[in-house]
Amino acid sequence: MSWLNETLVGFDLETTGTDPAESRIVTAALVEAKGGEVVRERGWLADPGVPIPEEAAAIHGVSTARAVAEGRPVVEVADEVAAALCYHWRAGVPVVVFNAPFYPRTRMASHVSRVKKWDGGSDWLDAAGRGSVAAVRQGAM
Repeated sequence: MSWLNETLVGFDLETTGTDPAESRIVTAALVEAKGGEVVRERGWLADPGVPIPEEAAAIHGVSTARAVAEGRPVVEVADEVAAALCYHWRAGVPVVVFNAPFYPRTRMASHVSRVKKWDGGSDWLDAAGRGSVAAVRQGAM
Protein backbone atom coordinates (compact mmCIF):
# COMPACT_ATOMS: atom_id res chain seq x y z
CA MET A 1 0.00 0.00 0.00
CA SER A 2 1.46 3.36 -1.07
CA TRP A 3 1.02 6.37 1.18
CA LEU A 4 0.26 8.37 -1.97
CA ASN A 5 -3.05 6.53 -2.24
CA GLU A 6 -3.94 7.26 1.36
CA THR A 7 -4.96 10.53 2.99
CA LEU A 8 -2.53 13.46 2.68
CA VAL A 9 -3.01 17.01 3.90
CA GLY A 10 -1.49 20.07 2.26
CA PHE A 11 -0.81 23.09 4.48
CA ASP A 12 0.14 26.65 3.63
CA LEU A 13 0.17 30.06 5.27
CA GLU A 14 0.32 33.55 3.88
CA THR A 15 1.65 36.15 6.27
CA THR A 16 2.45 39.81 6.69
CA GLY A 17 6.11 39.22 5.78
CA THR A 18 9.02 36.82 5.56
CA ASP A 19 10.53 37.14 9.03
CA PRO A 20 9.11 34.36 11.24
CA ALA A 21 9.89 36.39 14.37
CA GLU A 22 7.80 39.34 13.19
CA SER A 23 5.26 38.22 10.58
CA ARG A 24 1.69 37.30 11.40
CA ILE A 25 -0.81 34.98 9.80
CA VAL A 26 -3.10 36.47 7.14
CA THR A 27 -4.46 33.29 5.52
CA ALA A 28 -4.15 29.60 6.19
CA ALA A 29 -5.23 26.64 4.10
CA LEU A 30 -5.53 22.91 4.65
CA VAL A 31 -6.43 20.62 1.76
CA GLU A 32 -7.16 16.98 2.53
CA ALA A 33 -6.80 14.56 -0.37
CA LYS A 34 -7.11 10.82 -0.74
CA GLY A 35 -5.89 8.98 -3.80
CA GLY A 36 -5.23 12.28 -5.54
CA GLU A 37 -8.79 13.57 -5.08
CA VAL A 38 -9.63 16.52 -2.84
CA VAL A 39 -11.83 15.35 0.03
CA ARG A 40 -12.00 18.52 2.11
CA GLU A 41 -10.69 22.07 1.95
CA ARG A 42 -10.44 24.50 4.84
CA GLY A 43 -9.39 28.11 4.60
CA TRP A 44 -9.04 30.93 7.08
CA LEU A 45 -8.73 34.68 6.69
CA ALA A 46 -7.30 36.48 9.70
CA ASP A 47 -7.08 40.08 10.76
CA PRO A 48 -3.42 40.03 11.82
CA GLY A 49 -3.84 43.08 14.04
CA VAL A 50 -1.07 44.94 12.23
CA PRO A 51 -0.92 46.59 8.82
CA ILE A 52 -0.19 44.22 5.93
CA PRO A 53 2.72 45.63 3.91
CA GLU A 54 1.96 46.34 0.27
CA GLU A 55 4.72 43.92 -0.77
CA ALA A 56 3.01 41.06 1.08
CA ALA A 57 -0.45 42.02 -0.18
CA ALA A 58 0.92 41.98 -3.75
CA ILE A 59 1.88 38.32 -3.25
CA HIS A 60 -1.21 36.95 -1.51
CA GLY A 61 -3.82 39.48 -2.55
CA VAL A 62 -5.10 40.39 0.92
CA SER A 63 -4.99 44.06 1.87
CA THR A 64 -5.15 45.43 5.39
CA ALA A 65 -8.64 46.80 4.64
CA ARG A 66 -9.91 43.38 3.52
CA ALA A 67 -8.32 41.59 6.49
CA VAL A 68 -9.91 44.04 8.93
CA ALA A 69 -13.32 43.88 7.23
CA GLU A 70 -13.53 40.15 6.53
CA GLY A 71 -10.91 38.47 8.70
CA ARG A 72 -11.41 36.82 12.05
CA PRO A 73 -9.23 37.57 15.07
CA VAL A 74 -5.80 36.11 14.42
CA VAL A 75 -5.77 34.31 17.79
CA GLU A 76 -8.90 32.37 16.83
CA VAL A 77 -7.45 31.50 13.44
CA ALA A 78 -4.14 30.36 14.94
CA ASP A 79 -5.96 28.17 17.48
CA GLU A 80 -8.13 26.55 14.81
CA VAL A 81 -5.22 25.94 12.44
CA ALA A 82 -3.13 24.45 15.25
CA ALA A 83 -6.03 22.20 16.29
CA ALA A 84 -6.59 21.03 12.71
CA LEU A 85 -2.89 20.26 12.21
CA CYS A 86 -2.76 18.43 15.53
CA TYR A 87 -5.78 16.35 14.59
CA HIS A 88 -4.12 15.13 11.39
CA TRP A 89 -0.71 14.50 12.96
CA ARG A 90 -2.22 12.55 15.83
CA ALA A 91 -4.11 10.45 13.27
CA GLY A 92 -0.81 9.70 11.54
CA VAL A 93 -1.74 11.60 8.38
CA PRO A 94 1.24 13.00 6.45
CA VAL A 95 1.06 16.78 6.19
CA VAL A 96 2.75 18.29 3.15
CA VAL A 97 3.93 21.75 4.16
CA PHE A 98 4.73 24.52 1.69
CA ASN A 99 8.00 26.18 2.74
CA ALA A 100 8.52 23.48 5.36
CA PRO A 101 11.65 25.04 6.93
CA PHE A 102 9.44 27.88 8.20
CA TYR A 103 6.11 26.15 8.87
CA PRO A 104 4.57 25.24 11.18
CA ARG A 105 7.17 25.11 13.93
CA THR A 106 8.75 28.49 13.25
CA ARG A 107 5.82 30.58 12.02
CA MET A 108 3.08 29.05 14.15
CA ALA A 109 5.23 28.99 17.30
CA SER A 110 6.40 32.56 16.73
CA HIS A 111 2.87 33.71 16.08
CA VAL A 112 1.34 31.96 19.06
CA SER A 113 4.09 33.22 21.36
CA ARG A 114 3.46 36.83 20.24
CA VAL A 115 -0.31 36.90 20.37
CA LYS A 116 -0.94 34.56 23.30
CA LYS A 117 2.14 35.07 25.46
CA TRP A 118 2.94 31.41 24.84
CA ASP A 119 5.40 29.79 27.24
CA GLY A 120 6.76 27.18 24.84
CA GLY A 121 4.87 24.12 26.10
CA SER A 122 2.18 22.82 23.81
CA ASP A 123 0.84 19.55 22.50
CA TRP A 124 0.33 21.00 19.03
CA LEU A 125 3.91 22.19 18.78
CA ASP A 126 5.19 18.77 19.84
CA ALA A 127 2.88 17.19 17.28
CA ALA A 128 4.03 19.72 14.67
CA GLY A 129 7.63 18.71 15.15
CA ARG A 130 6.84 15.02 14.84
CA GLY A 131 4.48 15.58 11.92
CA SER A 132 6.99 17.61 9.95
CA VAL A 133 9.75 15.08 10.51
CA ALA A 134 7.45 12.21 9.50
CA ALA A 135 6.47 13.95 6.27
CA VAL A 136 10.10 14.67 5.40
CA ARG A 137 11.07 11.06 6.08
CA GLN A 138 8.27 9.88 3.82
CA GLY A 139 9.54 12.10 1.03
CA ALA A 140 6.63 14.53 1.06
CA MET A 141 8.91 17.57 1.22
